[in-house]
Amino acid sequence: MNDHRDPADARLDELLGAWCREIDEVPVPRLVDPVRAVDVVIEAKRGRVHAPPDGAGTRPPGDAREGTL
Repeated sequence: MNDHRDPADARLDELLGAWCREIDEVPVPRLVDPVRAVDVVIEAKRGRVHAPPDGAGTRPPGDAREGTL
């Protein structure tokens, strides 16, 4: 069977394939402990999750919608 593809396409396929194999070789550490994540979700549903001790917040103080209208 003859390969009538553009040589640039063939080279791109080769490069992308090598890149994917290289990425797959490096182990990625787990970012979230699944057991701890489930515990946090359960506690949040019970209303027991509090702000982090360093005072970091994910929402601005007050109503975030103020001044948007």
